[in-house]
Amino acid sequence: MQVFKAFLQVLKHKLSTAFVYIIVFFVIAIPMTINGNKERIFEATKLAVCVFDADDTPESHALTDFIGQQHDLVTVENDRTAITDALYYEAVDYVLVIEDGYAEKLENGETDALFSSYRMHDSYGAALVQQMLDRYISTVQAYRTGGAELTDAIADAADVLTEKTEVRYAETKNTAVLSPVNASYFTYMSYILISVIFSVLSPVLLTMNRKDLRFRTACSCLRPNARTMQIFAGSSLFVLVIWALFTVTGILLGGGQISGLAWLVIPNSLLYAIICTGIAIFVAELGVRTQVINMLTQILGLGMSFLCGVFVEQSMLGEGVLAVGRFLPAYWYVRLIDMLRGAIPYDAGEAAMCLLIETGFAVVMMILSLLVHKQFVRAKTNMN
Repeated sequence: MQVFKAFLQVLKHKLSTAFVYIIVFFVIAIPMTINGNKERIFEATKLAVCVFDADDTPESHALTDFIGQQHDLVTVENDRTAITDALYYEAVDYVLVIEDGYAEKLENGETDALFSSYRMHDSYGAALVQQMLDRYISTVQAYRTGGAELTDAIADAADVLTEKTEVRYAETKNTAVLSPVNASYFTYMSYILISVIFSVLSPVLLTMNRKDLRFRTACSCLRPNARTMQIFAGSSLFVLVIWALFTVTGILLGGGQISGLAWLVIPNSLLYAIICTGIAIFVAELGVRTQVINMLTQILGLGMSFLCGVFVEQSMLGEGVLAVGRFLPAYWYVRLIDMLRGAIPYDAGEAAMCLLIETGFAVVMMILSLLVHKQFVRAKTNMN
């Protein structure tokens, strides 16, 4: 078991990379998984608005009250320097000045030069307040055009613009067998699996395939097949530990209860881990440099995540993106989870197809790795 022990020694020095990915994943993904599945209730953003009323009329007071219903009214000293400081330090988002003559102009149907303002350039908050003022004035003028008195038009405009609309979601048959927490976690897990396995296993295999280590092993009584099996055993042990760590954490995070069809996430994630292992072995057999492996880790991890529905749901992706994603294993991994969480109707045949396609990816990657391995061994044998 000398090669197996050597593999573990090399792996020990590479585990720091795995720990970084694991810690970052747990710190970011777990809160996102928990918070992202709470009931989402829309709540309008409230800004800090300061109003200086130079008109001081019932009409201008009504506007100030309307703004106070939509946003938080704050007090700032009526001094340009103080206003500028408040905007710079974000103590206030928008400073509105209701100009003298506001009520008179509103009575006459005039809409120009009703206000002036202080705001940060290109501020989204300023645009939001400005849009609210435009809607208010246009609504008041609409009621005035309909024959209402100014006082009634202002009251009716405020009522209409502050009216809340009840939103109800259409009821659909819930076919979910996987809890939302587990579904989100195991979806994100596809990214971390390929990142950890690829960034750690490939460099370890590159080290084990170094010429000096190969020649030293070849000079011993250890047969080549035995050497390959010991490296395979070390790789399998590492992958199984990583997979078990993430899987058990995901189950515990969801309350420790998975039943019925939800257990399909276990073979689904295991097959995906095997695929990641095959990709890592294949790249290592090509003999690429460690810097290239680090680059490929990000390309594969992020690329498959964006194209296959990990970070953005597959239902929100375009057909062109999904057409590309179907050629990648992460697509079928996420597809099965979508069926289990009820995002798409569950179909036993399609679920089996997802697992079979993932198995096909795993077999293909292992075959390619063996072919490349034999080719390199044959080339080195001919050179010697």
